[in-house]
Order: sequence, then C-alpha cells, then structure tokens
Amino acid sequence: MTKIIKGICGVLTVMFLLASCMKSNDNSSSLYNDTAITGFSLGTLNRYLHTKSSTGADSVYKVSVSGSDYKFSIDHLAHRIFNPDSLPVGTDVSKVLCTVSALNNGSVYVEDLESEGVLLFYSDSLDFTVPRVFRVYSSDGSGYESYTVEVNVHQQESEQFVWTEHSKNSNLAALEDMKAVTINHQLMVFGLKDDKTVGYATVDGDNWETLSELTDKYAYFNMVTSNSVLYTLSNGKLIKSDDGIVWEEVADASNIVRLVAASYLEIFGLTSDGVLMALNTYTTEWTEDAFEAGADLSRLPNDHIAYICYPVEMTYYADYVLLAGISPAIDKMASVWRKIVEYDAQGEDDKWIYMERNDGNQLALPQLQKLVMMYYDKSILAWGINDNGLSPIYQSRDNGLIWKVNSRYKLPEEFNDGLACVFGAATDGTEIWLVGGDNGEVWTGHLNRLAWEKDK
Repeated sequence: MTKIIKGICGVLTVMFLLASCMKSNDNSSSLYNDTAITGFSLGTLNRYLHTKSSTGADSVYKVSVSGSDYKFSIDHLAHRIFNPDSLPVGTDVSKVLCTVSALNNGSVYVEDLESEGVLLFYSDSLDFTVPRVFRVYSSDGSGYESYTVEVNVHQQESEQFVWTEHSKNSNLAALEDMKAVTINHQLMVFGLKDDKTVGYATVDGDNWETLSELTDKYAYFNMVTSNSVLYTLSNGKLIKSDDGIVWEEVADASNIVRLVAASYLEIFGLTSDGVLMALNTYTTEWTEDAFEAGADLSRLPNDHIAYICYPVEMTYYADYVLLAGISPAIDKMASVWRKIVEYDAQGEDDKWIYMERNDGNQLALPQLQKLVMMYYDKSILAWGINDNGLSPIYQSRDNGLIWKVNSRYKLPEEFNDGLACVFGAATDGTEIWLVGGDNGEVWTGHLNRLAWEKDK
C-alpha cells in the first residue's frame, strides 16, 4: 500500500508540476514536447568477496565499487540503457542509487516492479537485479518515452581460468604421438599412425575434419607455422600448406634433420651436425643463422624442443622468437635461446642469444619431455612431462628468463588422471587447446577476462 500511495503521489506531482509550468507567466521558461534520457550513472555499490582464513574457514568481506567508473550506453532507437563493461562479480545491485539526466529538463520516474502502471521516484535506492523501466516525460506534458535499464554484473571472476571438456575423439586416441597447432581459426592435430603422418582439424572441439596423409612418418614432428601457413619436412623437402589438405614443395631440405622454430618470415632447422639454418619464406636457399659473439653452440637444444613467436611490444616491426628444449651440455634446466627478428629495413642484424642465468639457476625452466610453449596474456606458458607425470604450468613474464609456477594456470585434474601421456597443446591467444591421452580427450581453457574481451 505504501508503494502504491507513493506512486500515486508521484504521478500527481508530475501532473501538478507540468500543469504549473504550462500556466506559468514566466516568459523566460520554454516548454518542449520532445524528450529523452541523455545520461545514466550509478552511485557507490557494495561488492562481497569470498576468502579463506588461515584455518581454511570461508569468510566474506565487503569492498566498495564506484559505479561512475562503469559507463552506460544509451540506445535511443531501442530505448535501452546498459553498461557494456560489466560490474565485477559479487557486486550487489539490489539496492542502488542512480543519477539520470533528461533532455530539456524532462521529468524521470521508474515503474514499480510489483504494481503495473505505478511510478516511483528514482531518488530512492532501486533493485537492478532485473531490468527496470524508466519513463521520461516531456516538459510540456504532452507525452513520455520509456527506456529499459539493464545493469550487467559478471557472473565469473575475471582472472579465473576455466577448462571445458569436449567430445572424446577415437582418431586422436589412435595416434602414437602428436603435435598440435592453431592456424586460420582452427586447431590442427598431426600425429603418427601406421608409420605415416595423419592430421585432423576442428573449430569447435567436437566436429573434426580429416586432413591429408603424408608418407613421411616424422612430418607431424616437424610442423611449424609462419604467417598463417604450415611448414614441415617430408622426404627431404620443405613443404607448406594453408589448410593441411593441399601441400606444395618449397625448397630442398635434404641437409635439415628437423624444423625447430619459425618467425613471421623465416623457418629455422637443424642439420645433422647441430648447425642452425634459416630460410626466408620468400626464397629457397638455407643459410647458416647468426649467434651473438662467443655463444656456446653446444648448448643448443636438440631434443624435446618447443618454440614460440610473438610481437615485441611497442613496435609493429619486430618479433621475439623463443627456442627451448633439452641440451646434453646443460644439466637439469632447459636450454632457452632468444632471437629478436626485425622487419624494418633499417633494423640491425638479428642474432640468437642464450638466456644466461646469474642466479644459480633459481627460477629456471626445468628440463621437460614433450615440452610445449605458448604466448598467452602477454606472457609465456610452458609445461611438459617430468618424473611425476604432467608438470605444473610455468609462466615467464620477462621473455623467457624467469619462470614461476602460477597457481592460476592448472591443467584439468581429469586429463589422463595427471599421468604422463601422449598430448598436444596450442593456443589462439584466447583459448588453450589440450588434446591427447589414451582416450582422445579434448579440452579448451581460457582466462575469463580474455574471453570477455574477445566477445566484445
């Protein structure tokens, strides 16, 4: 009853004020028949966060959120008002003060949730757990417009990493070994089966396309990507493909025993005597690559090798290429090398540099079998197989020098029960793909914040 009386009083007040304005002899006032909501913002809100005490008991604490930091968009065609950047998870929007501005001093009211047709003053706190309808009356009282206001709140923590399991794939389960790459918005998994390289591609993780079979049993092992093109070795030749189906010969590679890395314009391969060679993708000739003066080439990795290529920040004209793996000249820790590839014609000669340590090998990337690396959220992630099975995920934020286990990134516990297994992994920058196991498991995982940014 109180709300109804309040609403009736509000409507009567609107009518009285509009009538008074229209009868006013004050010629300095102008009345208008058009109206619209021109601005909308929230006041200070409460956010409730969950934490654990030192004894492991759950507890909740409250922090303040400044509503003015979250801008609202006004769609005048659809008469819709909403915040594109959602409020953080845990924000209480059940009792919120808001500020509304209107065109030509129009009068604004909000429809009651419980009584149809009843209007309330919006100066009191409002419940925005559901969309609310606001009415804005023209200053001459000739009409009004209605706007639906939606206050969006994230339902997940932005920094939470979540995994999703997809349908198991029997073709993947049949592979003796595998390697995964992402290219042209697809995950491609290549592997060894019946002494041949076979491949499968998917966009959604559930539906797979069969790729062309290659007679070279180690072609899967040598897959690298450069400028959205696949490259591999097959029967002494360097071949390439845009789709994993049609392959064409690029250059002779009879002296290259394995491909180890690629940049935007170069393919890198090792010879049988451990010499690192490079081939520009616009040429057909391999050349011996350059190293920093005094580099100990015995430290070059020759087994369980992984690489990544990613842009150097603050420039469009250079990439980092990071190469890591096991070297017989180094004990316990991985051998990590870096090359900055400059595409500017005025750039300096690019040389490989060994990531020398001066901290007693503290926070070094350990030696891991089946090593994978990927560039994710402006950092490098790496993991593989150690003596206990699948290793934790290591993260480097300084281009491969210091590596730490980040508790945010964890492989799904259900993945092959954490045991050492045949697996492959790759990322498109938002989703991390994890495939393999004895039963053809397929997982995608992402940091919520990156997925939200992609969806905008």
